Amino acid sequence: VGSKVTGSHNGGFKAFSGSFEPAGDKIEAGKLKAEIDMNSLYSDNDNLTTHLKNADFFDVAKFSKANFESTEIKPGANDPKFKDATHTVTGDLTLHGVTKSISFPAKISGGADALNLDSEFSINRKDFGISYAGKTNDLIRDGVVIKLSIHATKG
Repeated sequence: VGSKVTGSHNGGFKAFSGSFEPAGDKIEAGKLKAEIDMNSLYSDNDNLTTHLKNADFFDVAKFSKANFESTEIKPGANDPKFKDATHTVTGDLTLHGVTKSISFPAKISGGADALNLDSEFSINRKDFGISYAGKTNDLIRDGVVIKLSIHATKG
């Protein structure tokens, strides 16, 4: 969810892959990886989708993939905006050619055969070199809300 002074837009990605490598039945010892095909981006407005794919935003011709790899999954979370969180996930997010460590609250359940992860958090787009300001009377907010709903099975 991206927002500006006059409203917000929803979007997502249609093509992505990921894995969770458990260490026995301990979620905390596992490794979470994800790759997103940035060209699969969509939004609630076709003109916006085209603009988001160009150099003002994601520059998908140059940065065709985004990646995340966890470095730590620990029990407990303290985020008043996501009260159902059971864990805190930390890892390296590569977006727009920039890699940053991020942490986010997540509700995680499952074990060796399946994993469910739900989360809602925000990142600052400028941390990843995405700095298009928008119109002077309709500035784009720096925070972008990320909503995750991952349901993975052993396979």
